[in-house]
Amino acid sequence: MIFPSSLHWRTRVLTALFAASLPMAHASLPGPLAELLAPSLELLRPEAESAVALNPDPAGPALHVVTDGQTTAQTLAQRYGVTPGAVQTLQSAPGWRLTQIQLPGPAVQRAPARPASIQSYAVRSGDTLSGVAAQHGLSLVDLLSVNLDRQSLDALLVGESLNIPGRERGLLVRIKPGQSALSLIEGYGADLVATARANDILPTELHVGDELLLPGIQAEGFRQKLLAAREADRLAQLAYERQQKYEQYLGWKAERDRQRLEEKYARQQKYDDYLVWKKDRDRQRLEEEYARQEQYDAYLAWKNSPERQQQIAAYERQTQYEAAQAAARRQEAQAVRVSSVVQTASASHAGGLSWPLRSFTLTSRFGERDIEAHREVFHGGIDLAAPFGTPIYAASSGTVTASDHGAFGLNVYTVSGTSTVIYGHMSRTAVVPGQSVQPGQVLGYVGCTGICTGPHLHFEVRLGGQQVDPIALLP
Repeated sequence: MIFPSSLHWRTRVLTALFAASLPMAHASLPGPLAELLAPSLELLRPEAESAVALNPDPAGPALHVVTDGQTTAQTLAQRYGVTPGAVQTLQSAPGWRLTQIQLPGPAVQRAPARPASIQSYAVRSGDTLSGVAAQHGLSLVDLLSVNLDRQSLDALLVGESLNIPGRERGLLVRIKPGQSALSLIEGYGADLVATARANDILPTELHVGDELLLPGIQAEGFRQKLLAAREADRLAQLAYERQQKYEQYLGWKAERDRQRLEEKYARQQKYDDYLVWKKDRDRQRLEEEYARQEQYDAYLAWKNSPERQQQIAAYERQTQYEAAQAAARRQEAQAVRVSSVVQTASASHAGGLSWPLRSFTLTSRFGERDIEAHREVFHGGIDLAAPFGTPIYAASSGTVTASDHGAFGLNVYTVSGTSTVIYGHMSRTAVVPGQSVQPGQVLGYVGCTGICTGPHLHFEVRLGGQQVDPIALLP
């Protein structure tokens, strides 16, 4: 469709838009109103030789109703099944009121209209909004004005579609329910004839869902909004990076303090080991002297005693008798050996264990079948949940026999007599095999190695090779 550019064409477009709705109800108007509107209608009739003939839009007819002046717009809207916004008073006088009711048209059966000058562009790898705008000879505002659905100036996805304006630059909007092309043109202050040219269609032919290009209108406020969002994202990113650096510093400081504390504990442990060694050496020397003296006294007694032979004979008879008694007792004790060892070891440890963690949550008890792993294999200890890296302390004295990956992930075994204590699922150990440990000494740190559902300590006690409930031995 080709439009002339003269003022005569502008006048005819405006005339056609207004006159299209008036003749429908003129025939039913009262005499005074018909006389009042007749000159206006006569002026608005298009000439026979007009280049364009416009007819009323059958999709949305307007109905003119004369009331007594008392009927409200809400009542008329309910009577004709429209919204109150579709009811408009055209003229009124005492005793009567002329009202226009915009009736809804049938649902649009065609595809939504779109200006032919708007083209689509598929985003490629490395594209930016500024780059796409420059590539098509546009400013950033020109590009944003036809892409009002943008949420960011930076987030472009490969394959995403962008609208590119052609000869006409302006604001591309979609007509929503309750709006019309004419109301959008008036609301944005666009030129009616220029809008008709830019869209190649009369605004009255556009309906809800169609796209409308408003030439000369730019979305500068929209650009400022996206710029403000970009600045807010930048500030948020800077704040996040500062927080990350601060948290890294705190982590480094905590690690440094922990290392210093470990070094202090290591020095103290070496000194304690030296004191124990020195005490044992002095004790051994004293015992050796006592033994030598006892041997010498015994020798003298043996050598000088006239009853030596009688004592020797008595000793031999006693030894034979005790050997016979011991053989009988061995057979009787064989059946209850394991239980006797467990009871004896339990009695020796009663009140002798301390809790291996200072702060924890008991999540699984001895023999409990709470998770799949404990249902498949008997749970021979207790589980104490604590944060990752919590220090684990020796519950009793003993010698480290294992400090490596084993049945319970990274675990430590300590042995004292017939008792064995197991500390499992560590993140890191602090002792080595062969090292002697005392109650309260750091053995390692809580982790989640091996078969594990979360950071915790598996604490197990074996007496004479038999698993026992550690709760019974703890304070």
